[in-house]
Amino acid sequence: MMLSMLILILSGCKKDPATVTQDPPLELQEPNIPGIMMTLSAISYVAEKLEPKIIRDSIDILLNDRSLGTRGLWQRAWGPGISSNIANSVNLVYVARLNTLPNPTYAIVIRGTNMANKIDSAQDVDVFTQVQFKYGETGDLVARGAMNGLDTLLLTKDFVTKKTLETFLDSIKRTTKTTLFITGHSQGGYLAPLMAYWVMKDTSFKDMFTVRTYTFAAPGIVNKQFKDNFMTTLQQQSGSIKMIVNSLDVIPYFWTDLPGIIDKHIPVAVPAHFSDIYTLAEIVLKGNGITYYNVAPDSAIGSIPVIPPQQPQTKEDSIAYYKKWAEVEHYHNNYLYLLGEPPLPF
Repeated sequence: MMLSMLILILSGCKKDPATVTQDPPLELQEPNIPGIMMTLSAISYVAEKLEPKIIRDSIDILLNDRSLGTRGLWQRAWGPGISSNIANSVNLVYVARLNTLPNPTYAIVIRGTNMANKIDSAQDVDVFTQVQFKYGETGDLVARGAMNGLDTLLLTKDFVTKKTLETFLDSIKRTTKTTLFITGHSQGGYLAPLMAYWVMKDTSFKDMFTVRTYTFAAPGIVNKQFKDNFMTTLQQQSGSIKMIVNSLDVIPYFWTDLPGIIDKHIPVAVPAHFSDIYTLAEIVLKGNGITYYNVAPDSAIGSIPVIPPQQPQTKEDSIAYYKKWAEVEHYHNNYLYLLGEPPLPF
């Protein structure tokens, strides 16, 4: 019961930044790069309960929408790669291309949790076992669910071209090093650094791309060695990472600071119903000898003002109030609002 409630609270929301090296001028026509990346990430949620063709066409429509933060300047270049070819798909990734620069700029965009699929929700809480990250250094460990998520994404294919993401990236023609953004919100946020590390450690890609990683509302799912080796690789390749959070969003506290959720009242005072769950999860992690880290420091962009509840509250009211504000603070459109970008119509 506690595990199912943890899945609910973790995944039930649609759900100056830290930089390793100073980003070089990108000459993007829109200066709000975090807003652009969050818009691309939010677009990945579109039509998630529907079939792949509808998802693909919906992504295209939103990318062409000049009223959004992407200003109609990006177009889909590959994908979406979806881990199931039926409705209620699990993991999803697509690639967008910006063609307004002398040299094309690309973005790998990873979708957050699909709440219509129990497998996807379970992936988020498969953290009580760590596994070797297959594409890094010996001793780089990640949560088992995250490793399975990345492996799944790398196996997906564009259902028209039949190309995998790796095949597509290898086919990009370049005369200079290409800027490659990697971004995602929530589940997509914790998978984005894993994807970035895969790109940077691949011998075919490390001299081909300059990797710029933007994560939103990402929980921590790596060990300290992964973090240290990731940052070293990023510095060696002149890459950057920015991990952006809403300061009252509960999700970025997973799995690095579960006690902090209770102590800091994130997003509001935590009912005993949930504090027991967080405490149990922390005990199990420590009992398994697991400590998780974020790959870079979080950077807070503010929060949505909380409306106090009317008094008195019943136990059920308190739980409902907590769940409501956990969803509000994590919602992708509220991240767009905090970044000064227009919302999406879902």
